Amino acid sequence: MFRSITLACIVPAVLAMAGCVTTKSEDPLSPTVAGPIPGVNITPPGIMKPATGSKVAVDQQPLVLTVLNAGTSGVRPLTYLFEVAADVSFANKVFTQDGIQPGATGQTSLRLPDALATGRTYFWHARAQDGANTGPFSSTAAFDVFTPTIIGAPVALSPVNNALADSAHPRFSFGNVARSGVVSPLVYTVEVADSDTFTNKLAIWTVAERAGGTTFLDSPQDLPPIKQLFWHVRAADQVTAGPWAAPQAFQTPAPVVLPPPLPPDIPNGPTPGDALNLGSAAVYNSPPDIASWPATAKITRIDMSPGAGLNLEFTTKASWPDYTPAGWDGPLQYTVWAVVNISGRWYTSGFIQMWRGRPSTGAPILSDFARNWAYDARWGPMMGHQPFAGEQMGFFVSSGNARGEAGVTARRERSNVVIVSLPPGDSGSFPFSLPPVLLRSR
Repeated sequence: MFRSITLACIVPAVLAMAGCVTTKSEDPLSPTVAGPIPGVNITPPGIMKPATGSKVAVDQQPLVLTVLNAGTSGVRPLTYLFEVAADVSFANKVFTQDGIQPGATGQTSLRLPDALATGRTYFWHARAQDGANTGPFSSTAAFDVFTPTIIGAPVALSPVNNALADSAHPRFSFGNVARSGVVSPLVYTVEVADSDTFTNKLAIWTVAERAGGTTFLDSPQDLPPIKQLFWHVRAADQVTAGPWAAPQAFQTPAPVVLPPPLPPDIPNGPTPGDALNLGSAAVYNSPPDIASWPATAKITRIDMSPGAGLNLEFTTKASWPDYTPAGWDGPLQYTVWAVVNISGRWYTSGFIQMWRGRPSTGAPILSDFARNWAYDARWGPMMGHQPFAGEQMGFFVSSGNARGEAGVTARRERSNVVIVSLPPGDSGSFPFSLPPVLLRSR
């Protein structure tokens, strides 16, 4: 049984009689127990999380502080005081709360009411107390609150949707990623595979991010021809890698067809200046003896554009006369021929009739050859043939009208034959130099 000590104040009866009593309990569980109670030892709580050196993402707040419960040799129940400061000496406290009831699992946790400001280092500790006795603070733990680096997924721009690539080494282009936090310079990784699982990777390349919102990579190597391939891309800095973009399928074109070698036993040989033996080409819907016409003109330049088609410059463009075909109400000047290699055999025809003042063919090759050049059976194996970027094709011009003509015009002349590699997007220019002029001394 516990005993109480009573103090009494007695006022002389001649003045008045009154009594005032103050009681201080010795019951250790009493809220008014005298403290500290001798012999009671309270151990410091153990820091659990966040531990020293922890990095706390700003979006993972409000933060939860957790300690291993303290021990006591006394009988009074413990509560906890938590403090968070912006300095190790706790002169600038940003949060403090006491009276925290201990957890029943041997750990005590406290969720802060608000998020801490990002980009700073914080310090925290805790201690236990029983109302009469106060234990020591735990060790101090320092942690950082940071804005995490978030790197988004790029958006593939081309080639996409199983489109046919314009060459065997296509350009891969994609939109630059969105990012937040502290991000160092980004590098993109492009992978190419033969399936959308990317189990069998055919190529892995990297490229630094370009300014302007779009980054591209020109394939450093030729990809397998006539294949469906898949590619994807992702961005990364020195620490963080973003997610892969959605895989995109594309088709690779057929291999570039080079002109076949000239047969060694052609009578009289090919015409000087021709890039191929025109006599070996099968002629459709045009004069079949075109190879024997004198090559009086030299092609000096070919310009291609997706809107205007082809414009050919040649040395006799100003001097060849006009020719009016039967049934026409105006003259023609020359005809544009194409020489096409299909399955290793050359085919040719005079396709486009040109008159003075007509600047170009108006029908580009890559997008319109099957539709506006060789669109029906008059052109034999060329009908419906659709060339691809990088394909080798020959061009020349002849005087007058050669389209649909089995005979010849009054002037049987043509230019030399040149070969170009069809440019991606029907856009390119091809200059051709003239042979040197030999000067003879008298």
